[in-house]
Amino acid sequence: MSVANWFVFGLTLLFLVYFVYATPIILLGVWRYKKRGFGEDPGEDWDPPDVSVLVPVKNEEKVVGRLLNALVRLDYPKENLEVVVVEDESRDRTLEICKNYSAKYPWIKVFHRDTSLGKGDALNFAFHQSTGEIIATFDADDVPEQQAVKKALRYFNSPETGAVHGFHRTLNLRESIVSRLAAYENFLYRLSNDGKYALRLFVTFSGSNTFFRRTALERVGLWDPKSLVEDAELSVRFARAHIATRLAPVECWQEMPARVGTLFKQRIRWSGGNMLTGVKHWNAWRSMSIAKTLDMEALMMSPILAVLTFVAWIILGLGIVKVGLPFETLLPLFLVMVAVNIVYVGTLVAAVVSSARSSILSHLGLLLATYPYAALVSLANLAAMVLILRRGARLWLKTEKTGYVDEQLRLGTSQ
Repeated sequence: MSVANWFVFGLTLLFLVYFVYATPIILLGVWRYKKRGFGEDPGEDWDPPDVSVLVPVKNEEKVVGRLLNALVRLDYPKENLEVVVVEDESRDRTLEICKNYSAKYPWIKVFHRDTSLGKGDALNFAFHQSTGEIIATFDADDVPEQQAVKKALRYFNSPETGAVHGFHRTLNLRESIVSRLAAYENFLYRLSNDGKYALRLFVTFSGSNTFFRRTALERVGLWDPKSLVEDAELSVRFARAHIATRLAPVECWQEMPARVGTLFKQRIRWSGGNMLTGVKHWNAWRSMSIAKTLDMEALMMSPILAVLTFVAWIILGLGIVKVGLPFETLLPLFLVMVAVNIVYVGTLVAAVVSSARSSILSHLGLLLATYPYAALVSLANLAAMVLILRRGARLWLKTEKTGYVDEQLRLGTSQ
């Protein structure tokens, strides 16, 4: 066989293996969601411990007031609560807004730093200023539900539990097609995580709306200040240390990227950071099961798979118009790719149809938009691979926020 034939054979085998591996996970996640929603059953209430909420912010004047207002409304004894805001070298009104809340609510502490060293470093700084037995993290664009802390704490009733993470809903679902598709992708990711959790595979933290036992964070050495995805990297170290984590139905609303450029930059950072994390923890099999290690590496190296998926569709498209390899040679690859689409795009389409409240034409438009959206994400993955080879961990792209909120959320109703 020629090199091209061998390449197509390798792609077919790779996607077949991935299909066999990932399909049960997503189907189990769907079944669990239909049966009981996200998360697992909580334990009993326990005496209110001191809780510290860590909030790293930089140039977030459009959204930080919204977050702080939500934290003020948290249904939790304020004598047992502190909010530690670390403001890093902002060039807008972020510091002013934070100080206004601190002046009104003494349990909100604000620390300004003249030099920004990244989110991970800011979280470490905030941790050392905190005193709580339980540490919570929220991003500037988050809006946690009022019962967030109380709900999360019920999962810490077992001393073995080191971390609890909730899930995100979307604040700006109707801002653009990009934000809607990003929200549906996030929903699919949550289904997959729930399936992985049930199978005791690797589940990564979400970066915010996450709660930690202080001693567990100290045990693993806090966040990696050099990581582009400090949440995912911390998840690996929790798994390697065999610290129990639990999924909880703690809701938090968050912005999705609403513009193509914003999404592209976000995914470059995510993809690049994940791949660097996979390389860093290449020897994770020494401290956790082979199955969990392979699952972790599959997630961290998924940007490569996304790029290969894009390449596979290009090869198939060329074959259909009789350019390159004959379609008969490409038929096995075509069948595998169709099977993958039936499961994953089918699940995404179900989410689109069930959530959209407008005409059939808008449903069709969103369905068709999933393909250029996937292509855009694949290109961002490719860009991340190139930039990492050139710049390594020095890559940093901040996700800009708009402050947009869907009308029904402004009126106080949930999605």
